[in-house]
Amino acid sequence: MYVRILLGISLCLAVVSLAKADKIVEFRRDVQPVLQTHCIECHGPEKAKNDFRVDDPEMMSYYVEPGDLESSSLWSDYLITDDPDMKMPPANSTHHKGMTAAELALIKMWIEEGAEHDWSTPTTETEKVEVEVEAATPVSALSTPYKVWLFQGLFHPAMTHLPVGLLSISLVFLVLSKFGGSSFESAAFHCLWVGALGACMACLSGWSYAAHEGYSLSFSLDNNIDRHRWLGVILAVGALALIPVAYKAVKNEEGGGKMKLGWLLGSLVIAMCVSIVGFQGGELVYGEGHYEKEFDHLFLSDDAAVEAEPTVEVEEVAETESSE
Repeated sequence: MYVRILLGISLCLAVVSLAKADKIVEFRRDVQPVLQTHCIECHGPEKAKNDFRVDDPEMMSYYVEPGDLESSSLWSDYLITDDPDMKMPPANSTHHKGMTAAELALIKMWIEEGAEHDWSTPTTETEKVEVEVEAATPVSALSTPYKVWLFQGLFHPAMTHLPVGLLSISLVFLVLSKFGGSSFESAAFHCLWVGALGACMACLSGWSYAAHEGYSLSFSLDNNIDRHRWLGVILAVGALALIPVAYKAVKNEEGGGKMKLGWLLGSLVIAMCVSIVGFQGGELVYGEGHYEKEFDHLFLSDDAAVEAEPTVEVEEVAETESSE
């Protein structure tokens, strides 16, 4: 029964996510103020360095690939690069501090959602005020409880290790209980409930960390942050729902055999969710396709082939010398 409940919750959340897959970022409301603040001075109608203007959709299309963050040179080559000569805004500009994390998050989400560009020039004083509003709320305007909420979210990357480790080892102990008896089964149960509570804490810190980084609440599956966010919620809810199933199996109550089977199946689902959520978290930190790129770099790149060539040459020389 509990397994069915778990699957039902997952299905409902997925349906809600698809039903509300509207775009979060509006160009004029969210992105244009950022470009107006940091870019228009050097890349606008009055001055266009390198013949590039951020208010021109055709020119922007040369640097932005809608829906493809990695192929968008505006993002990878100019906004998040470590090269000080390429970094925008440049260090010697009037905006040398660059964009905030919240502003970068808006640009990132804008590109992922299709990079619609409908630049509108304000014609009235009211519109000018709206366009010039900063995307990020000043810290001084935040309440103390909200600041505490944002600050504790910074511990999210560290807090995820607890539920990941415990929920994973719970499955291992459960499998070992087939051979080692009730002691392993008891250990699996305790790892489960502690890991489930840890998953809930990681979810809470993750929500505040997302707010700290400038991500708004949404139900879209079109971007990594929402997929990571909602699968993490499903993981926490599923782990909690599995606790009473495991308890009945440990206590050998009526139907304990079926409960243990349900516990095992649920643990396998939880382990799969843990793996996917962890993978998504890695991509949020290092960028999409990070693992594939690193694999290609280490095993399939030309550098690997070049490194292998000298070995062949040395062997050939050795064989030649020995024959002589």
